[in-house]
Amino acid sequence: MENPIRRYLEDAIAAEKSFETQLRGFAKEAALPQVRNMFEQHADETRQQYEMLTSRLEALGGSTSTVKSFLAHLFNAAPKAAQLGHVEEERTTQDLMMAFSVENAEVAMYESLVIAAETAGDHETAALARRIQEQERETAEKVWSVIDQSATQAYEAIRNRDQQEANEVVTRYLQDAEAAERNFEDALAGFGKSGEQSDVQALLSMMSGKARTQYERLDQRLAELGSSRSTAKSLLAHMLAFSPLSAQIGHEESEKNTQHLMVTYSAAAAEMAMYEALAAVASAAGDTQTAQLARELQSEEKEDHRLAWQQLRPSAQASSQEVLSNA
Repeated sequence: MENPIRRYLEDAIAAEKSFETQLRGFAKEAALPQVRNMFEQHADETRQQYEMLTSRLEALGGSTSTVKSFLAHLFNAAPKAAQLGHVEEERTTQDLMMAFSVENAEVAMYESLVIAAETAGDHETAALARRIQEQERETAEKVWSVIDQSATQAYEAIRNRDQQEANEVVTRYLQDAEAAERNFEDALAGFGKSGEQSDVQALLSMMSGKARTQYERLDQRLAELGSSRSTAKSLLAHMLAFSPLSAQIGHEESEKNTQHLMVTYSAAAAEMAMYEALAAVASAAGDTQTAQLARELQSEEKEDHRLAWQQLRPSAQASSQEVLSNA
């Protein structure tokens, strides 16, 4: 490896390029004008980020990687499969949930880039990464602020169109949440067995056990509502859970735990958004018990999100030092 920072920049460029495409698609689907404008504005901002990163990569003697760009497109397109089983009115909410997850993934990605650049003494790249990271944080906050409104409006639109369909909305969200927690347990269990950092492995193993208790409570609530888990959604969730591992192609063994923390941080954010939507539709449907369960589970995901972030910097520092010493 002549310059590991170039590889980090290539990953960021690929992510921004593919996310710009996805954001423009989200904008076209948005049912709320303010959401449409937000997606369009961030797509423009993402294009600028891509151009700044490309310029920095070229200044370091590198060029964009077609292979990584392809993988990024593949990964970012995969979450659209999560919309299967949802009706047209719910699409904007699903897009917001995905956008919140991706924004958090990018916040974590830039944290890793900052640390690697600082370790290498590349202060210009570190400053650029910090500037873009702040933009991603601001967008994540904007996305979060409209998830509740979007989910509630979608539920009301469905109820006005088809009461029978409206009766199924809460169950549908519960099934998605159960599938997500089930596959998250499996992914975290795998993360806990790989890599070189025992403290990260222990943390992710603990989170895996927590995910099990979460899907058990969701299973119980589905049974109380006369329903059960969805095998098809569980299969899709499994596919989505392991897709992020493709992002590790081209990374060193010592970087695995940092990559796992980034995926966990993003996945916890996705589930926080998922429970925000579930709480909103359950409240709109008058299902206070499901709404309370959603808030309890959301609080637990926020804690996982916090713990993953807390561990990210020391993990990235350790892996960066090892990678750079071998460069």
